[in-house]
Amino acid sequence: MVDPHVAIFKSLSSRSRTTILKLLSQNGEMSVEELTAALELAGPTVSRHLQMLRQQELVTVRRDAQNRYYSVDIKRLEQVFDAFLRYLTEES
Repeated sequence: MVDPHVAIFKSLSSRSRTTILKLLSQNGEMSVEELTAALELAGPTVSRHLQMLRQQELVTVRRDAQNRYYSVDIKRLEQVFDAFLRYLTEES
């Protein structure tokens, strides 16, 4: 089994993924097409990054007809970092 902290930090280890989180936190909600244009990456590449972030529940998706709009889940990020800090300070 993969340590949950490792999986989270692996998902944050890519500059593209952290940039996606930053763009979403600044803009509130963005479509895949908007993220693709902002990142200057191919659509499938952006989709793979979003999939990894979705797997860790760091972003949420809203479907509107054929478009998908993503937003960052700030509360989830806070939970992740709080849990990691507790892990660091707990007695072994």
